[in-house]
Amino acid sequence: MPEFKYPKNTKFECLRCTKCCGDTPQKKRRVLLLSKEAKKIEKITGMRLSGFAEPVSSPKPFKYVMKKKNRQCVFLKNGACSIYRHRPLICKFYPFSVEKHNGGLVFKVTEECPGVGIGAQLGEEDFREMLADVNGVFVKRS
Repeated sequence: MPEFKYPKNTKFECLRCTKCCGDTPQKKRRVLLLSKEAKKIEKITGMRLSGFAEPVSSPKPFKYVMKKKNRQCVFLKNGACSIYRHRPLICKFYPFSVEKHNGGLVFKVTEECPGVGIGAQLGEEDFREMLADVNGVFVKRS
């Protein structure tokens, strides 16, 4: 597993507010999709790819960006994610993101999420579990 840095003393609990599922006055959301995620969503929903995503040229390794309806993800229905079990990696990570930096990985946290600062304190093991999902995306498998 690569070396990584994570935000220390961070507490988080998802409040199911759906703020992460759409644009806010402060931020325009871009839910990026890997090719395999797009294919999986296409299969489980029966929708054509063009119905929920558009091609994007960067940043690699992402190939698509999720479409929105009324500034919210097309899969947000009745205040909940209709593809929650199959949601994209970016959604699983929120309010965290991970980036390559100096040969390792760095986790960042957004303070716009109302669940940041409450709930259980996250430690190294929590971020290691998140990295298991990233394996093969940012991390080359040996």
